[in-house]
Amino acid sequence: MTAHDAASHAGDAASRALTPETIAILRTQLRGLARSYHQKPAAEIFIKARSIRDTIERRMPLTHRPNQSSDLFLLAGQVCALLASAAFDLGSQDAAETLTMAALAYVRPIDHAPLIAWCGGNLALLAYWDRRPAEALEHVKSAQDLATSGTAKLRLHSIAARTYAHLGDPDCVRYELEAAQQVDQDIRDDHHDDMGGEFGFSRERAAMSAGSSWLLIQDGANAVEASSRALELVQARTEEQRSVKVEMEATADLALAQLLNADLASAIATLGPVFELPPEQRVDGLLLRLNGVRSQLTVPALHRQREAVELGHHIEGFRRDSARSTLPGAPRYQLGS
Repeated sequence: MTAHDAASHAGDAASRALTPETIAILRTQLRGLARSYHQKPAAEIFIKARSIRDTIERRMPLTHRPNQSSDLFLLAGQVCALLASAAFDLGSQDAAETLTMAALAYVRPIDHAPLIAWCGGNLALLAYWDRRPAEALEHVKSAQDLATSGTAKLRLHSIAARTYAHLGDPDCVRYELEAAQQVDQDIRDDHHDDMGGEFGFSRERAAMSAGSSWLLIQDGANAVEASSRALELVQARTEEQRSVKVEMEATADLALAQLLNADLASAIATLGPVFELPPEQRVDGLLLRLNGVRSQLTVPALHRQREAVELGHHIEGFRRDSARSTLPGAPRYQLGS
């Protein structure tokens, strides 16, 4: 009887075990979603990533093997990180921060430095968008201590430059942007590079971020140069490789830089492609940049010009239907929110 019970229990346990193929399928699904992030609406990414997360959570009780548990913890952390990116693009910074912290909770026990570094950079990004630059600096410095790959270092130097720009420190902005140009992107890791996609950090993304940094310290000339470089790089890619998000955010930055240089006509022409975007592609990073354009239009040199007034009204109308509004039950984006 004892032998029979033992055999029966072993059979039941085996039928509920987690196979290597199951983990491989989940990894492939997540990698595909991360790499197609730039091609799909943020709402679609969020819904699909949430489904993968639910599947991972259901699989966790099916194994007691340390290596399988570590694999599932890493996948859970990565899918939470992807959800955080989508939540930010959909206009929910609080949800993005919570999901980033959830990703950290999954990967700290397994000491996965690349994802911990990515999350630190994301917390820095969220903090400075929320006007907490001192906290952002703490996050990015901790993350830089863990970064080993060239992509991870490029991303964190870029985030650090933006952080120092929010703190009004142009010398540190220049230092971080110069350091970003020196990284060796041949050094890879399994998160930023092998998973890649939204977790990667291309040269055009770095150039776009540099443009944003120059704007924050009111350096219109360097902002025009960096944003124009970002557009050149993204437009040199094939249609399948091109990130509309990076292209449109760099376009908005370029328009703001042109306004800083008192070139209203160029800014109006630059923003033309932005206004053609369908609602599902009007992500929060773009809307926040358009806030800056809208504010610049109210400076004394511009606010009474008919073209500036019309552009401001166009921006307000554009914001009413955003990527956030494509989620079922989501509130509309409100001016100033």
